[in-house]
Amino acid sequence: MIIGMNPYLTFDGKAREAAAFYEKALGAEVIERQTYGEVEGMELPPGTESLIMHAYLKIKDMEIMLSDTLPGAPDQQQLSGSLVSIALSVNDASSAAKTFHALKPGGEIIMPLAETFFSSSYGQLKDQFGVFGT
Repeated sequence: MIIGMNPYLTFDGKAREAAAFYEKALGAEVIERQTYGEVEGMELPPGTESLIMHAYLKIKDMEIMLSDTLPGAPDQQQLSGSLVSIALSVNDASSAAKTFHALKPGGEIIMPLAETFFSSSYGQLKDQFGVFGT
């Protein structure tokens, strides 16, 4: 069962600036922020350690997430158009698989569903309309 849906904004090196702007302009509270450099064992292009890998902001009753892309990453080519994906939160790995596979027909898998250091079941895809991302 789906338990949440959040906009996920992707930036080309401006995620930190965007979070600060949303704090000031919208009264957002940055609940969580992690840079690529804080992830142990991750190989990074030089000078990208301070880019935001993931940030979670709360604005009143709404939640948004944001990140920067790394230079040369597959998302980098997509920045000229679609900068928003939807992050679905589910309550277990079985629900993640069911939802992922329900969105997959006619879409494109970017990252197959798998266990990661931050989730027991995480994947990325674009549905047939190019909307859902994580």
